[in-house]
Amino acid sequence: MASYNLLLQQLEKLVASPDYYYRPAQADALGSASHLITLTHHYNGHIRQRAVLCLGFMDELSALPALIERVNDWAEPVRRAAKQSVRLLLTPNNTASFVANLPAIFWLLQCQREDHQPLVEEIVSFLAEEAHAPSLFAGLCSEDKTIARLSLDILAERERFPLKQIFGQAMLHRDPLVRANAARYLLSADKDVDHDVLTILLEDSFAPIKQVALQYVIDNAFPVSEPQLIALLFDKNALVRQRASALLRERNDDPVAHYLAALDRASTVTVRKITLWGLDEHRYDGIVALAERNLDECYPSLYYSALRILILRTGDAAREQLLASLRHPSLAIAKVARKLFYQQKIYLSLPELQRCLESVSSREHVEVYYFLAHKLNKWDWLVFLLDNTKSENTALTQASVASWVQRFNRSGMLPNTQQQARLRTLLDENPHVISRDSPYIALFLYS
Repeated sequence: MASYNLLLQQLEKLVASPDYYYRPAQADALGSASHLITLTHHYNGHIRQRAVLCLGFMDELSALPALIERVNDWAEPVRRAAKQSVRLLLTPNNTASFVANLPAIFWLLQCQREDHQPLVEEIVSFLAEEAHAPSLFAGLCSEDKTIARLSLDILAERERFPLKQIFGQAMLHRDPLVRANAARYLLSADKDVDHDVLTILLEDSFAPIKQVALQYVIDNAFPVSEPQLIALLFDKNALVRQRASALLRERNDDPVAHYLAALDRASTVTVRKITLWGLDEHRYDGIVALAERNLDECYPSLYYSALRILILRTGDAAREQLLASLRHPSLAIAKVARKLFYQQKIYLSLPELQRCLESVSSREHVEVYYFLAHKLNKWDWLVFLLDNTKSENTALTQASVASWVQRFNRSGMLPNTQQQARLRTLLDENPHVISRDSPYIALFLYS
């Protein structure tokens, strides 16, 4: 205690000096933890050093984050003092606080002012001791996903609890990476893997977990029930479906038959959509006819899946259907078509887009078509904007012209003769939209 009092006296003298611009709010406030924590960020290294040492002697857990931060201080005496104080706090009663600060502790490994590996290893080894490991197990239940991930790594690598017990607790966490890492540890150890474990993994909502579980089944010829594999045929993830299909084919069971049976039943929209994906992945001969039958305008997500399959399987033959979808009175269907134009990198011409605009069904449809105008080449895009400068489109036109100017230098393409003639006419008719004297225009049209 004498050392603490001496440090506090030295600190009082330092902060009382007019050179340090610090005045405590009240006479005895300097000895409080909150003020000492504040002083750990003082610009003067002597003050930081003594504040850090005082906090260590006080056994003040609320100061642990500040002390860990000072372990990487730019002044070596402060770093040394901070490590001393952290070690003073490293006691059996404080393990929960150290677990709660694991992200900050491991952050030290990324710092380069000093090699912090020995201190981090000392803390981790202390927490991983048999008497203290329950605090790490509690950290596995933390709402903070980083704490849970780090606790899992330490527990699994130091083997203080049976791996299956760690796995069981980790799989209850809502963070998918905690669950995925737990699955990786258990499957890599290749022990304690039974039907219950595989069922937990195959029923998890995170697709990568199901993927690694199925790969384990494939690599180890682990028996999985047929109903489980059939259920995985209708997973939203393509790789999960493909691995489940491979396992069914090994049993001489045809995945396509299960997909067709699902279509015959009164399935939900989600199942119908996934069934189309699955049949397409298996190159089913009748997929085009099925996709055409499932162009259901009442369900945009199903419509999207069916139309995408038609585009991929029939190419240009689906173009008219795609353009018709773009002009569809339903905004949701028009947005489906817009998404496919971009996603599949489908060419769109100025006349086609203009016809869509002329048959517009709503204000929202206009916004869809203005967005698609970005797909036109530079000069057709400007023609489209100048050709549709109606009063109700003013805001859209202004925003689009600003975007056109911003993207102008991405292409040095010159306008062709037809574009030049059309642009000269439109610029004369709409000087308020973009001036013909603009450098973007004059350089290419009037040079």
